Amino acid sequence: MEMVGIHYLAGVPKCHAETGPMKSTQKVLVIGDDSRSFLSTVRSLGRKGIEVHAAPFDFGSAALLSRYIRKVHFVPYYLDGGAEWLATVSQLLRDEQYELVIPCDERALLPLCLHREELGELARLAIPSPTALEMFFDKIKTRELAQSLGVPVAAGRLLNADELAPSVIADIGLPVVVKQPKSYQLPDLYIRSSTSIVRDEPALTACLRKHTNSAEPILLEQMFEGCGVGVSVLCSDGVILQAFEHHRAHELDGSSYYRKSAPLDADRLAAVARMTTAIRYTGLAMFEFKVNVNSRSWILIEVNARPWGSLPLPVSIGIDFPYRLFQLLSEHKESPALNYPIDRYGRNLMLDFWQARLQAELFRGRPTQALAHWGSWLWGFRRLLTGRERHDSCVLDDYRPGVKEVCDLFAGRAKSLRMRVTGKRAPTGTLAQRLRALAASPQASITILFVCQGNINRSSYAEIRARQLFADNAGRFTFTSAGMLPRNRRPSSPEAVKIAAKHGVDMVRHQSRHATRASLDQADLVIAFDETNLRYITARYPDLATQICLLSELDPRQGAATVIADPEGSSVAVFDAVFQTIDTCLLELARIAQPVERAP
Repeated sequence: MEMVGIHYLAGVPKCHAETGPMKSTQKVLVIGDDSRSFLSTVRSLGRKGIEVHAAPFDFGSAALLSRYIRKVHFVPYYLDGGAEWLATVSQLLRDEQYELVIPCDERALLPLCLHREELGELARLAIPSPTALEMFFDKIKTRELAQSLGVPVAAGRLLNADELAPSVIADIGLPVVVKQPKSYQLPDLYIRSSTSIVRDEPALTACLRKHTNSAEPILLEQMFEGCGVGVSVLCSDGVILQAFEHHRAHELDGSSYYRKSAPLDADRLAAVARMTTAIRYTGLAMFEFKVNVNSRSWILIEVNARPWGSLPLPVSIGIDFPYRLFQLLSEHKESPALNYPIDRYGRNLMLDFWQARLQAELFRGRPTQALAHWGSWLWGFRRLLTGRERHDSCVLDDYRPGVKEVCDLFAGRAKSLRMRVTGKRAPTGTLAQRLRALAASPQASITILFVCQGNINRSSYAEIRARQLFADNAGRFTFTSAGMLPRNRRPSSPEAVKIAAKHGVDMVRHQSRHATRASLDQADLVIAFDETNLRYITARYPDLATQICLLSELDPRQGAATVIADPEGSSVAVFDAVFQTIDTCLLELARIAQPVERAP
């Protein structure tokens, strides 16, 4: 096996290490938008005087309010071979002359890796080498590498073809962890694979049925009881320059948003060193372990070879991983390892609160236990008073992202309360008024775009059905549809095709389309179906937030703007009800437009 490092820097001149202040011309592009790895990276570099630019997926993200972001750039999704993405990114790198490009998740990292040769001529890329990409971004390959180096992993094996639940249970037991090898992969870059913890035989049977025709291997592992531990490292050619260990303070279903610094365990650090040395790894990585506090045994779970979710904690206590990565890749400077204080806590306030609410649901009907749960959660905030706790978003020198997160939380709670009290949501816009205004306007052609989640059920049905209802005015009204999910050419579900045919709509040949900025701008009226659609559109295109209406505003049976829920994965009866509701709304749409269209 070829062992190579990360230094794909062909055509890019080396920078000499500087001992003085950072040059104002030094610029870095950070791709992402979350309030953990992305925001922590942005703040780390910005505080050192580096000019930081961002290329987000969610343009409504609170993290983009950071004072340390100088510019925000729009980059299209990587679709259909990525030609538009590659042209946009290439031009951006030429125009801005970045010292370094840092991707903060796989959706950004994988396209950079695929086009490392051409983009590596334009800027340094903080991406893993081909060997590291193969070993650390495939759970099966990670497991095989760990086993070959004597690093403990959970007992398990690959799923056999046509295997049934009883044989899996006999061999592995329950609960069983079912893993797909990669969280993200091309060409379906924006579909995240899931890891399932299956606790009984019926659920396992359903899970195995789901993976029956899978084109990729499926990993089965025994459930290892323990708490989550992370060992984070900065490496150069396999050598660990800095290491940091954290333990999860709160944990639910394998996720945590509250953690604390802990002393480095020598055995786990040695295991990490064996793996980084074997592939001569260069860059940042977080090795995730599970530790049984009773037996003190532990196993490796996976490796995140990129900026990771718990990154704000080490940065907040002086282990500045992002800036030291910049020094390593841009200045070829290997800074010495630093010690760090233990029992320092880091909390993602909004996500930890959300997780605490989920845990409180376990105590429904048991007020004493629920009160104790919330009391324990609130008691943890005492560490703020002693300086032993930091928050991921809420920091004094860059307060706006944290303030926006809190405001968004209260706004969301107020909306939910209004929904519970009235049973209705506030209309996104007055669809009837907008349609009448368009119909009365002198413009010769009016384009109406229906947008749902994936453009395989609701919006596709509405597009075809609207054409039927507006057949007499086909010369003036044009109907199209798209989905907010960045996926193209997916067919409608069999249930949708079957029930649509019952309603006289042929969806057999429909292929999904992604709602691009161009398609949204070209529409005179954008009509969505539910809250998820609205969130997707307004997150990526905040300036369109007031230009979108909900189709259900026209449902006279509802009397207000409720939603038309996605029927995907439901029974044919649900599909039938959804299509009936769409028919009702479209009939009203046609009725509203018709008198104006025929006016002399």
